[in-house]
Amino acid sequence: MANSNSAWGIEIGAYALKAIRLEREGDEVQVTDFAVIPHKKVLTTPDTDRDELVRLALGQFTSQRELEHERMIMSVPGHAAFARFAKLPPVEPKKVPDIVRFEAVQQIPFAIEEVEWDYQTFTSDDSPEVEVGIFAITRERVQQRLSLYGELGVTPDALTLSPLSVFNAMNYDLAGSKTDGPVVYLDIGTQATDVIVVHEGTCWVRTFPLGGTHFTEAIAESFKLSYSKAEKLKYEAATSKYAKQIMQAMRPVFSDLLQEVQRSIGYYQSMHKGAELETMIGLGSTFKIPGLRKFLGQQLQMQVQRLDEYKRISVTGREAASFAESAVNMATAYGLALQGVGLASIDANLVPVPMLREQLWRGKTKWFAAAAGLAIAAGAVTFYQPLTQSRHLNQGGLPPQVQRTISMGNELQGELTTLQEEGDIGYMAENMVRLADYRWVWGHLMHDISQALHSPGPQPELLSADLDEIMSIDPEERRFIQLRNLQSEYRYNEEGDTRRIAVTMNLELTHRDAIAFLNETVEDWLRDHAERDHVPYRIVDGSVRTVVSDLERHEVTDDGELEGRGDGGTGEGRGRSPGDRRPAQGGGGGGEDGGGGGAMSGSRGGDPGLAAPGSGGGGEDGAGRGAGRDSGGRSGWRGATGRPTGDDRDALEALDEMAPLPDRPSIYPPGAEVVHVPVRFEVELLEPMRLRDEPEAAD
Repeated sequence: MANSNSAWGIEIGAYALKAIRLEREGDEVQVTDFAVIPHKKVLTTPDTDRDELVRLALGQFTSQRELEHERMIMSVPGHAAFARFAKLPPVEPKKVPDIVRFEAVQQIPFAIEEVEWDYQTFTSDDSPEVEVGIFAITRERVQQRLSLYGELGVTPDALTLSPLSVFNAMNYDLAGSKTDGPVVYLDIGTQATDVIVVHEGTCWVRTFPLGGTHFTEAIAESFKLSYSKAEKLKYEAATSKYAKQIMQAMRPVFSDLLQEVQRSIGYYQSMHKGAELETMIGLGSTFKIPGLRKFLGQQLQMQVQRLDEYKRISVTGREAASFAESAVNMATAYGLALQGVGLASIDANLVPVPMLREQLWRGKTKWFAAAAGLAIAAGAVTFYQPLTQSRHLNQGGLPPQVQRTISMGNELQGELTTLQEEGDIGYMAENMVRLADYRWVWGHLMHDISQALHSPGPQPELLSADLDEIMSIDPEERRFIQLRNLQSEYRYNEEGDTRRIAVTMNLELTHRDAIAFLNETVEDWLRDHAERDHVPYRIVDGSVRTVVSDLERHEVTDDGELEGRGDGGTGEGRGRSPGDRRPAQGGGGGGEDGGGGGAMSGSRGGDPGLAAPGSGGGGEDGAGRGAGRDSGGRSGWRGATGRPTGDDRDALEALDEMAPLPDRPSIYPPGAEVVHVPVRFEVELLEPMRLRDEPEAAD
């Protein structure tokens, strides 16, 4: 990229548009203008037209600044692109591009023709190895962004990843500062978090999908507030009279954030042996949440600071306070502007090459126009004779030989198109083959859940059909866990190229110390059986946990119902899966209090799955067949949708009149306390089972 004396760095985040204009003097820069334009709504707000909000903010910015002859560098968030790092063997510099292209084909999870990509090499004086960072974005995504910007007349000279811009900003701003070892920059955005490790001019990046919006959603769910009110309450936690309840609501997200940061640091250290990470600097508005910095510092055993000001740029005058207030959010725009003035350590550009070529030629158009005028005048006589001959030829029409050649070419082109359409079945065949991948997973998963729930060793009386024997066991002593419903979410992790299933078991039990009981039985079983031979997945280390924040306690009334819960349950889980961390809707049927043997309800409302020995009845789900309560409180048959329709409804009503069935008895005595609580874990899928001679899942 050619150097320029001034440039705008523009980041369009989920909360606001942030921009900085820098002017360069030698190796120093100064801020000549900046802007922070909040969106009308946070872009992650449900049912929001994101593109329209971006148009409004960008339109406001372009109307307030003269940008016609300005250089503009813009960013894409880390979670919308790819960043991969690999070490290359010592090779001649001229061979590096070929090796990098080979690595790019291997590392990028899309066909290389479907992405725009760039790379940066890092070398060290004390090592012959060359480390390369490969950065890519799908052409579909980049074209969508550029088209949206183009509607407002904005054509960026470069497009790069936000975490790379943060690296450029910090590497420039702290140049000359003494640091012992690598420094971790934790940029917590609205939708995702970037972990950026900087060490001696090298960069390593990992992005994971957890950000400020997940803290907001946790508060909104806990307090039953709208998203906008929850967002406001998040930053007022320190002064709110509900501070304790707010922090309790956000606690699961704190834990998830810590787990992902630990995973990132561990992965970096596995690639860079001997690296000691002792310093972390936090960026982004989310770092203003009270207690977050202290929590991360204690858990990670690191010195955690928050970026509040920059060392090499500042704003004076009446705008100084406004810039200082926004500094924690301006690092990306700072780095983008540095790239625009030629002071960036990483100069990656993901703007398509044809567009860059068009910009280059557009800038030279005025010079070409003058040269073209002279050439036309000088060559007018030379062109006159051929043009005259062409006119005479056109008057007589095309010669027959030319017409036949054109006709034959059209026929051949038509035949080629037909053959291509008939032979190109896209990805249908591949998708049909992949249907067999992981076909063993659900059998093994259902078996493992069944065994985990059976691990407490329920008393034999609880497995009998004799109600008196069941009632003879004190509820507080019952080693008995029921599965109310089961939820799952499949999630592909682009960063690690792994496939995972997040599982939530909504459980019911009456043991005296429910949480300790679950930890010593179900959780321990899942941890002890995390990875085994002939099982197509492993249970992710650290993912098994009881969601205490979603625990509900119910008292059994005199008529055997659970106080505070409608007859038949709700059929909804309150937990959030670790994948997208939003309330998981649906999933299985409502928890009808059952007796000994029950069915395990599926997350999509299919027929009941494996019976869970000792797990108690998981309650009939919406599609379960067999006895289940209807809205009138009596047992009845249900069709494939879980509700009788048409003639079936009339037949059931007639049958109830002729031979009414008694209500299902309660297995709990009045006054007993029943606990409902989710237990979650993740499994990471191993290689596809269709390539292995794998036995059927255990019965």
